[in-house]
Amino acid sequence: MSSLIRRLTLLLVAGLTATFVVNATGQDARKPATPQPAPSQKTAGEKPGQSVAPPNGSPGNQESKPSPQSSATPVPRRVFTGRPGELEPEEEDRIDAIIDRFIQHDLGVRPDPKAVQEFQALGVEAIPALVRALNRTAPLAQKCPPAMIAKKLNSLLLRVQDPEVCDFVRREVGAGIRSGPNVAFLDSVRFNAMLRKRQLLSQPPTPTKSLFPAEPEKPTRSPGEKP
Repeated sequence: MSSLIRRLTLLLVAGLTATFVVNATGQDARKPATPQPAPSQKTAGEKPGQSVAPPNGSPGNQESKPSPQSSATPVPRRVFTGRPGELEPEEEDRIDAIIDRFIQHDLGVRPDPKAVQEFQALGVEAIPALVRALNRTAPLAQKCPPAMIAKKLNSLLLRVQDPEVCDFVRREVGAGIRSGPNVAFLDSVRFNAMLRKRQLLSQPPTPTKSLFPAEPEKPTRSPGEKP
């Protein structure tokens, strides 16, 4: 009898243990799996524990940089009138070289189309050099060089704003040349210089703005007028 009771007790204990194990296993199966963090990808040459800098263009790499402001003072533009002595010696030599190359091209000695373009681009600052070149080419038998130089001078005289430049041209053009095949070109330049000076002197002076503008007149009232 006692052996039967012992067997029933063992069977009961075994059944309770199996039930507990089954319930515990079912609860573990119903729990959601916790996601594991993905391992970070390391670039070649990266050391463990080293932080990776954000790429260019990312918000972490954008820094406000002050815009560079030019503090250089602008160089004032030089204004030429055509008077002698306005240019440096190096500038005078450069203009003389352009005119000499143009004369050689015009005479057919050395073709130089670039010299023609540079000659046509000369401004009033080249008037003294052109006067010297005209006097130098006036005794030549060829008419083309002095004719082209005289034409250039006549066109520049229309841009002259200083009567003293006109006097310089009239005084220096043809100085010491009494006769020759190209005297007519010299006379035309002197004549145009005289006309340009008269035109400049006949122009009314440019009105200047007064530093003390006049006050507006106040209206006057008669003694019997009511305010």
